[in-house]
Amino acid sequence: GAAPDVLSVSLSASDYIGHAVGTEGVEMCIQMAELDNNLSRLFAALDKRKIDYLVVLTADHGGHDAPERLRQQAMPGAARADKALMPAALGAEITRRTGITAPQGPLLYGDVPFGDMYVNAAITGDAKKRVISELLALTRNHPQVAAVFTSAELAATPVPAGNPQDWTIKERLRASFMAERSGDVLVVLNRAVTPIPEPVAGAFVATHGSVWDYDRRVPMLFWRKGMTGFEQPNPVETVDIAPTLASVIGLRLDDGAFDGRCLDLDAGAGNSCERPK
Repeated sequence: GAAPDVLSVSLSASDYIGHAVGTEGVEMCIQMAELDNNLSRLFAALDKRKIDYLVVLTADHGGHDAPERLRQQAMPGAARADKALMPAALGAEITRRTGITAPQGPLLYGDVPFGDMYVNAAITGDAKKRVISELLALTRNHPQVAAVFTSAELAATPVPAGNPQDWTIKERLRASFMAERSGDVLVVLNRAVTPIPEPVAGAFVATHGSVWDYDRRVPMLFWRKGMTGFEQPNPVETVDIAPTLASVIGLRLDDGAFDGRCLDLDAGAGNSCERPK
């Protein structure tokens, strides 16, 4: 028919506010209240039209509050990253130590003091090896750094299987590593270290993609009128949403068609993922 089977709506104000001023301040409290009000209006409009609908709420990443506030709330390790870990600062220090410079552009590329760091493509051979060696020494010995791995180390690591909550830091990095895209060196900051050195009013206080649970874990809620509520204690993944919705709307596909798995939304003995016989 003409109506969509699945409608995705980005409620992006929460993302902007969380990045800008943190996740636990008065700004986010106001946003959550307004979000509830707007969702209520949407659902009331659907109810008025007597539409049967299922709602899924989730997020693309978790959040970390401003370290200044976290330190007041029993997290003494919360801090902003040392400016010396910024790619430009690391590149300058490596040049000072080795004399190696890039013919054009910076010696190291990277957005923030964690994650992927790339050696300038013009630096090759022994010079590149020396730059990487110095980069490893500078980062691995820094008190704010939890772990550092080269692309070669990650490429040689088997892709992890099983429960993501049980993976090591190295396995978590390997799960999103792509040899043709990822950095020459990947840096993991300590838990609660915010990778934005300068606390500027209205500027970002959080980024994306750390290995820690506050960034990795997101809420995932399914709701439908008449559904019996329950909480799933075992870990699930956002890739499970698509096959679950496919089952709800009666789209039957072969096993393996999705990266995720169908989640049983029936709190009783039934299974919403079973195909009708």
